[in-house]
Amino acid sequence: MRKEVLENRTVIQEGQDLLQEGQAKIEAKIEDGQMKIRDEQVRLQDGQAKLQEGLDEIRDVVKDKINGSTPLSLPSTVMPANPRIFGRQMYINKAIQLLLSATSTRVAILGSGGMGKTSVALKTVHDSRIIERFGINRRWVPCEQATSIPLFFELIAKSLGLPPSTSNDRFSEIVAALEKSDALQFVLFDNFETIWDIEGEQSVIANILSRLASIPSVSFIITMRGIQHPASDLIDWTSPRLPPLTPLEMDPAQEAFVRISPDSEGDPNLPELLRELDCMPLAITLMAKLAEVGETITELLSQWRREQVKLLSQPGGDRTSSIEVSIHLSLMSSPLRTNADAIPLLSVLAKLPGGGALAQLPTICPSITGWKAALRILRTAALVYDSPDKTVVHMLSPIRSYVLLHHPIADGPLQDLRNAYYQLAAKGYAYHGDPNFDEVLAKISKEEINLDTVILDALRSADDKEDAIAAAIRYSRYLNLTQPRVNVIEAAIQAARNTGSAPLASCLKCYGDTLRYQSRHDAASLALEEARELHIGLGNNSGAAFCLWSIGEILLAQYRFDEACSKLEEARRHFVELHNLAGAADCLFLLGKVYETQGKFDIATPTLEEARSQFVQLGARLGHANCLRILAKVYWAQGQYEAALLTATEAKLAYTEVRIPRGTAHTLLLLGDIYYDQGQYSEAYSAAEEARSLYGGLTDELGFAKSLLLMGNILVKKGSYDEVHLFAEDAKNVYITAGDHLGTADSLTLLGEVYRQQGNIDKAHSALQEAKSRLTQCNSGWYGSMRLADCNCALGKIYRLQGQHDNAIKVLEEARAMYSIQSRKKPDADECTKEIELALNKRDNSENVD
Repeated sequence: MRKEVLENRTVIQEGQDLLQEGQAKIEAKIEDGQMKIRDEQVRLQDGQAKLQEGLDEIRDVVKDKINGSTPLSLPSTVMPANPRIFGRQMYINKAIQLLLSATSTRVAILGSGGMGKTSVALKTVHDSRIIERFGINRRWVPCEQATSIPLFFELIAKSLGLPPSTSNDRFSEIVAALEKSDALQFVLFDNFETIWDIEGEQSVIANILSRLASIPSVSFIITMRGIQHPASDLIDWTSPRLPPLTPLEMDPAQEAFVRISPDSEGDPNLPELLRELDCMPLAITLMAKLAEVGETITELLSQWRREQVKLLSQPGGDRTSSIEVSIHLSLMSSPLRTNADAIPLLSVLAKLPGGGALAQLPTICPSITGWKAALRILRTAALVYDSPDKTVVHMLSPIRSYVLLHHPIADGPLQDLRNAYYQLAAKGYAYHGDPNFDEVLAKISKEEINLDTVILDALRSADDKEDAIAAAIRYSRYLNLTQPRVNVIEAAIQAARNTGSAPLASCLKCYGDTLRYQSRHDAASLALEEARELHIGLGNNSGAAFCLWSIGEILLAQYRFDEACSKLEEARRHFVELHNLAGAADCLFLLGKVYETQGKFDIATPTLEEARSQFVQLGARLGHANCLRILAKVYWAQGQYEAALLTATEAKLAYTEVRIPRGTAHTLLLLGDIYYDQGQYSEAYSAAEEARSLYGGLTDELGFAKSLLLMGNILVKKGSYDEVHLFAEDAKNVYITAGDHLGTADSLTLLGEVYRQQGNIDKAHSALQEAKSRLTQCNSGWYGSMRLADCNCALGKIYRLQGQHDNAIKVLEEARAMYSIQSRKKPDADECTKEIELALNKRDNSENVD
């Protein structure tokens, strides 16, 4: 029992100790709270003292003015004139509706500097509906001049027409005057950010604005840089709130420019210039003024690209006449000055014209640990803005230009930025065929503008260019799979010529492949031969073998079959010796393609099947897709339409899975041919049209031209000739430029058919004769033979119409013999037979008459 009592006493004692400890913590928190209250009281007293000090200064100035000793000079508060404005009428109407929605309204027009906030506000105030409501009681307070709270009071008082005063409480006089009035009152507080950003005075300004908002007869608009409504915790801003102003659409942007510079109307380069300015209203106005005094749009575009924001800045200018002054004011806001990460983050984002992906910012700028808080400040100041899906943060072009000029990125963050994009560029090619490739490719496609900018900048200015060269090669390989471009790899070649043979060899190989994809075969061959020689000199047999493979593909495209096979066999031997199974499979595939083009289908089929099997074992999905497409072409050429259709459809799906739009386009064109031969013209036209769209996006002019020809031939079969002539002429011009005899001949053959249907026999004859001449100049395999047969068939019809029966019979028999080689061309051979019979009958009838 005693033991239990002792235990209970112990428990009681522990409880009392805990209670005392809790009471001590509570007392400490109370004391802490009281200290904070006292600190706040001191701060408020200091604020009141500063306010009183300022009022005393104003009172002294006013006294001096009254006594005639010192002139008091305040800026004018007369409402400015009604401005000319473009593309903002819907926004202005919304502002007007808000002002008319209640007796007392509060509206904020927000946005970045140079967006036209003042103009929109003044246009609103000068609207007849606002004039009818407020009459002469519309006031304008130019807050840009309000560098202190007392001066702010005097500007308000002046706008209200109050006499000078020596009162210690000028604000009370303002409030009294507004409350005493029976009429509705309106005040436009223009450039409110000036007074709002006075350091340490924001709470005082918030209370002043809140007190004005509480007067039942008072409505006001504030214009303010940024996107955040001031004093939202104290003021009920009229709903729905207006969104921040954004750049102009293209049509009103052009209208605004032309209103200042009428001679620029219709200039084809004007839209491009306005796009480079991101259609920012102030930038448009300043640029148009340069055009007004004689500068052409072409000259201005060139100057802007060279000088950037300096072109739109005047020495001694203000925010309305100098884009630099306008942007500088935004950067001088208190939140930006007090956050150490804001300007460094802005400098990083300025290097990314395509915008900074939010998910990538930790990788892009790892040294800016407070980037999230800094980004909030930049958004609030309207120096950056979010994409519609909130995943990318952008900066307007003039702001980017200003930041690049005046706040260049530091060396450390610049290297971090480059490393991040080098890693991204590496993924585009290295991940090809990987299960994650689709995701990586989608990510890279969104970053192409930034990759271009970052890599090109590094190739020009980095001290150590090797990493930049490697990134350029990898990125260009990715582009070769999507939309081949030479700008990046050409810059890499220039940098590599000063670096060493190994980087230069790799650059030239990549450059040659890019030119090959663009069908610039002669230039591609030169680059690849130089690359091969460099690789041989370096002892890099693998690099040399890959060059041989690319040269083999060019020779195939030029229908130089024996040379192509020789290069490919040599390359394959090297790959086998090097145990490079993928390279050997690539060579086997290309050999199969050579055999297919030659019409050696009995050799092509097993060769392609063997290559396909090797690609499947290697997990090389692109190689597998390529084999399927050429196999489908083999089946089609032999009239095996069911097998051709199934295989081509499988190839199209395979290309889609690996996201290779060029392969998809090639397969669509093949599907169009298969449908065409079977008389399924609607399906054929849809496939050709889809292929044309893909080729257009890839800037593949030859592919685009092939699509046009197929579409034209389908329309001829359907008896619709309106667009065919245009299709054929466009295709012919592309092929002539590329030096492609086969394509040019195809175009001329189609034109000949159009002329024949239109009854223009002489033109048809001329076009077909030229087509035949070109076809006989190139050994283009079975496909070329079929094209020559088509040309002879069409030419035979022309000869028959001209009464040249012997010539007609001769070329028609040639065509029939060619058609007879392929079973799928039997209908065409039968058509030739009918034409021959007609020619024979005509000749016999003519001889009988004679």
